[in-house]
Amino acid sequence: MTGDAHTRAIALAAETMSEIVAFWGFKPSLGRIWSLLYLAGRPLSADEIAEHTGMSAGAVSMAINEMLQWEIIVRASLPGDRKRHYTAETDVLGMIRRIIEQRELRMVGRAVGRFEEALALVEQARLERPDDHELVVVAERLRGLLVLARVGYGLVDGLARRGILSLLPIRGQLAGDASAK
Repeated sequence: MTGDAHTRAIALAAETMSEIVAFWGFKPSLGRIWSLLYLAGRPLSADEIAEHTGMSAGAVSMAINEMLQWEIIVRASLPGDRKRHYTAETDVLGMIRRIIEQRELRMVGRAVGRFEEALALVEQARLERPDDHELVVVAERLRGLLVLARVGYGLVDGLARRGILSLLPIRGQLAGDASAK
């Protein structure tokens, strides 16, 4: 591969990965830097990352710090070189599982707690106004959302911890199938 084709291929892969990570709610620069490090085959310094990506030193530094927190890159030391160098995490499935566990599982767990809180509020209101049909409907629908959130938590937990995703627990839940509950 010629130098120009090599550079274009890495730029294309980096741009593609930046679009993918942006779709999942991360900064595009994280995808661009991770791709560069993944494809480099050797540790790169922050200066080299900035040079290859066209990003400012400050933007590279902030992205590196975030990527270290997500554990999608690691520090690497080169003998005789005082600069910090970085390499990409190459266990892509492990990386995805960690991110799901740290981000999505926390979000779904929060949803479970908030639906429980909302249901408790409605149940309290029903004690005060037992004939209020609207409260009956709201409570029933909140119970459905709570069931889905709990099932969702189990699905996300299974994916994060075991790498297993089974949709069997939600069969019938979305359609309100009473026999599936």
